[in-house]
Amino acid sequence: MSVVAATSHEDARLRARVFTIAVLVLVSFLGARLVQMQLVDRAEYLTEAEGNAIEEKIVRPARGYVFDRNGILLVDNEATLAVTVSARYFDVSKLPLVSELSGVPLAQLKRKYEEIFARSGYQTAVLLDNVPFAALARLRENQYRLPGIGFREDQQRRYHSEARLSHVLGYVKEIDAEGLDDMREQGYRLGDKVGISGIEAEYEPVLRGRVGREYKLVNVHGMEVQAYEGGSEDVQPESGVGLKLTVDARVQALAESLFVDKRGGAVMIDVKTGGIISMVSAPDYDPTALAGRMTQADVDYLYRNPEKPLFNRATQAGMLPPGSTWKPFMSAVALQEGMISEDTELYCGGGYMLGRFFRCHGGSHGNISVRRAIQVSCNTFFFRLMNDTFETPDGPKRMNLEMWGDWANRFGFGTLAPLDLPNQDPGLIPDSSYFNDRWGRGGWGPGFTVNLGIGQGNMGATPLQLARYTAAVANGGTLVTPHLVLEQIDPETGQSRTPQHPRARTIPMEPRNLEVVREGMRLVATAGTARRSQILASRDGRFPEIPIAGKTGTAENPRGKDHAVFIAFAPYDDPQVAVGVIVENAGYGSQTAGPISSLMIEQYFRGEVAPERIGMIRSVQSFKSVGRI
Repeated sequence: MSVVAATSHEDARLRARVFTIAVLVLVSFLGARLVQMQLVDRAEYLTEAEGNAIEEKIVRPARGYVFDRNGILLVDNEATLAVTVSARYFDVSKLPLVSELSGVPLAQLKRKYEEIFARSGYQTAVLLDNVPFAALARLRENQYRLPGIGFREDQQRRYHSEARLSHVLGYVKEIDAEGLDDMREQGYRLGDKVGISGIEAEYEPVLRGRVGREYKLVNVHGMEVQAYEGGSEDVQPESGVGLKLTVDARVQALAESLFVDKRGGAVMIDVKTGGIISMVSAPDYDPTALAGRMTQADVDYLYRNPEKPLFNRATQAGMLPPGSTWKPFMSAVALQEGMISEDTELYCGGGYMLGRFFRCHGGSHGNISVRRAIQVSCNTFFFRLMNDTFETPDGPKRMNLEMWGDWANRFGFGTLAPLDLPNQDPGLIPDSSYFNDRWGRGGWGPGFTVNLGIGQGNMGATPLQLARYTAAVANGGTLVTPHLVLEQIDPETGQSRTPQHPRARTIPMEPRNLEVVREGMRLVATAGTARRSQILASRDGRFPEIPIAGKTGTAENPRGKDHAVFIAFAPYDDPQVAVGVIVENAGYGSQTAGPISSLMIEQYFRGEVAPERIGMIRSVQSFKSVGRI
């Protein structure tokens, strides 16, 4: 028995030693691991632990304000309330509860959540914006039932002026997936808002400002507990730069009222600086509809409307011919090329025979010179300039397509203007390649191009191009750079900076030739088709006459009623502004486009419209565009 007892005792001691060694090894391993975690890998694990408890919140800066040329506030911001979601904490089965508490349809919520989750399961994003206070209160009361749901103050654009300026200002919306992919490197994140069109898009980098950041401690449900490190790590946002525009809000408001129930566009430009005083595109839209939550009616009007209210007809409707407003251009080119002099007379027998008879406007004019041809809008005179061969000091010369197109480009047609606004159409200035592609080599001839001399046929121009070209005629041959921003204003100091725009170009034309053209355009207003558009001294004696010069045009439309076109500059003896107007399906330029231009000019110089001209406003406003382009 003693041997057995001794053996058992020896086994027990062996097991104890083995156990002790095992415990020591385990403790040593754990101790070493603890040392590694606490000392060697401390930074790595500290960061990971903090990442689980700290959430970065983006603080969006106040977007830059926008003012008109006279300091009238056009756009600022208003505070809104938003509901956010962190998908990693949120239980998607709670969406019906969110729908019930917020009053937002469940299907809409599902679409938004799925979009957020597809883009990132870890970033906090806006689930609902512009939330009414009552709905926000209900959600806050039930936040304990909604892990991952949060709240924050946000902002949206607020508009103050009577003028909508929708195509000038553009609008701001939450960045979409495609835009985020393109702009992530510029610091944009899920839920950020970005300028979509107009100057909101063009000046996005300065309007946006610099994003701030706050760091919050959150619990396992994603609910904020307190500021991390007392907010010492937070980065304050910097407000966006303000913009002072060249636009006159009062002229714009009047012009917009004159385009109600019409399609078309108008541009008024400073003939010396290129600053755009007014830019109208009709139909337009209410920018407030795009600033917040859109209704179905908003969606239908903006995106399903055949009138295309988002389309900027002032800069993009480049396939409408300019009609007889092209005749001053033809006159200037023919004078410069030596094809005619200011006293040259060409015979008009009521039309021009070229395979078929091209009828003249106004019947037979007999022998007629360039000023008179502009005044009475003699088609025959300009058919002949486009097609006849003239004796010049350099030999026989004919205005072929190449010469015609080169000069058109010099006056800004067929090219994009260096404008600080997205979305332009260069218009159409055809060349021989265009005609070859359309009708085949040898399938066209002078009968296809003669109409180009009167601004008809296969060519097109925008109201912006017409205004810019008219400014060049008015100022003696400088093709100004059109622009909308006059100054950028620092929100902290109030100091302003003039942005750099491309330099104006000089058109190589003798000043006297343009002076002859201006004289012809003045006759149009005093004794021609634009007599109705004169701005005479007011009857009460408060305002003197504003002498204008202009040219009416009627652009032929084979698919419906013709388009009304008008160009003008004023005052005649010291040009300051030029205007280009197109009213689609409105007939003669003298009936609608001319009065619109005249009223805009009067409003700009006088600050109001004389009482005796209120009837003209009502007459224009009562007119409606009919039919289709």
